[in-house]
Amino acid sequence: MKKVVLPLLVLALAIGGMVFLFSLRQPPPSQPLERVPVPVLFMETEPEALTLEVESQGFLQPARTARLAAEVGGQVVERSPRAEPGDFVEEGEVLVRIDPRDYEAAVAEAEAALRSAEAELLRAEADAAQAEADLRETGVDDPSPLARRIPQLEAARVGVDSAKAALQLARTNLARTRIRAPFAAQVASVSVEVGDVVAGRGGEVARVQSTGRAEIPLPLSRRQLALLQLPATPAAIARPPAEKPRVRLTLGTGPDAARAEGWIDRLEGTVDETTRLRNAVALLPDPLALGPVDRPAFPFGSFVEARIEGRSLERAFRLPAVALVGEDRVRVIDGQNRLREREVRVVQRRGGEIVVTEGLAAGDRVCLTPLEIFVPGMEVAPERVEDPFAAGSTGRTVGGAGE
Repeated sequence: MKKVVLPLLVLALAIGGMVFLFSLRQPPPSQPLERVPVPVLFMETEPEALTLEVESQGFLQPARTARLAAEVGGQVVERSPRAEPGDFVEEGEVLVRIDPRDYEAAVAEAEAALRSAEAELLRAEADAAQAEADLRETGVDDPSPLARRIPQLEAARVGVDSAKAALQLARTNLARTRIRAPFAAQVASVSVEVGDVVAGRGGEVARVQSTGRAEIPLPLSRRQLALLQLPATPAAIARPPAEKPRVRLTLGTGPDAARAEGWIDRLEGTVDETTRLRNAVALLPDPLALGPVDRPAFPFGSFVEARIEGRSLERAFRLPAVALVGEDRVRVIDGQNRLREREVRVVQRRGGEIVVTEGLAAGDRVCLTPLEIFVPGMEVAPERVEDPFAAGSTGRTVGGAGE
C-alpha cells in the first residue's frame, strides 16, 4: 500500500508547487500593434486633348488588277520584252500581238463593201431624182413611194450604214490583235509565248496590277469602330483624301522598319461571317515608291501594322494600363494618404496605356502599384512617379496592409 500512496503524494506535491510558482509570475507588458503604411507609387492626373488611335493589321493589295484575255483568235507573233513578271509597263503599251493578217484582209473587204454600198446609194439617189422629174413631166399629182423609188433609196442608205458598221468592226478586231496594258501597271504574270495559238474570247493571256495606289483592308471590331469616324456614306466617301482619317502604316520591325502614311477611303458594307469584323479600306499612294517619295517600297502582299486616326477628345486622361483594376476601376490616394477605389469610364485600351474620360479630376493621385491585398481606406506611403509611362517605372507588386 505504501508503494502506491507515496509516489502519488510526491506527484501531487510537485503539481501544487508548479501551480504556486505560475501564480506568482508577472504578465509581460502589452504593446499596441504598429501598422506600417504600404509603400506605393502614384501619378498625378492632368487632363489633355487627345486624338484616339486604333490599331489593326492587313495585307497590301493593288487597287486595280486586270486579267487580260484575247478578244480575237490567232497565233501569237510578238511578246513585249517588258512582258515579264515584275516588270513595269505604261498605259496603252502592247504586251502581246496576235497575227493580224486575217484581220487586215477583213478590213480591206469591209472597205470595198463600203465603197460598193456608197456607189449603190449614189445610183439610188440618181434614180429617185430621175423618177421625180419623170413624174412631174407626166403630170402625176400623187405618185406612190414606189414610183418615186423611195424604198430602193432607203435600202441603199441602210446598205451604206451596214457597210460602215462592218468596217468599224473589222478595224476593231484588227486593233484587238494588240493586247495592251489598260493602265500604268506592274506585270504579275504572262501565260502565252510566241507561237502559241489563242482562241477569241479565250482564257487569260496576262495579268497586271496598278502601281498608282494600294489597298489595305483593315479588320475592325465594333468597339474599335465606335472610336473612329470612318467614311461610310456616299457624301463622306466622295470627300477628298485630305479630309479623310489618316492611317500610319509600318512594314517590318525595329530600326529597319518602313513607314508610310495613307488614308481611310471607305468602310466595307458587310461583316465577316466568321470573325464578325468589318473592314476599313486604307489607300496608300505610290506603294512601290516609283515616284518622288522619301520612303522604301511597300510590295504587294506585304503584311503591315496600321494605326488609324480616330475621334478627337477635348478632355481625357492617359494612364498606364497597370493603374486599371478590373474593367472600370482605379485606386486613388486621398488627402490622408488612404487608398480608395473609384469607378471610371475607359474609352480605349491600347498597348500599355488606357484613356479615361469620366471619373477622374485634375490632380488626382492614381495608384500605380498592384496590391495583392486591398482594404478600402488602407493607409499608404505614396511616392510620386515623374514619368509613369517609362519602362520599369510601374508595376511593382506589394502585399497588403501591415507588410
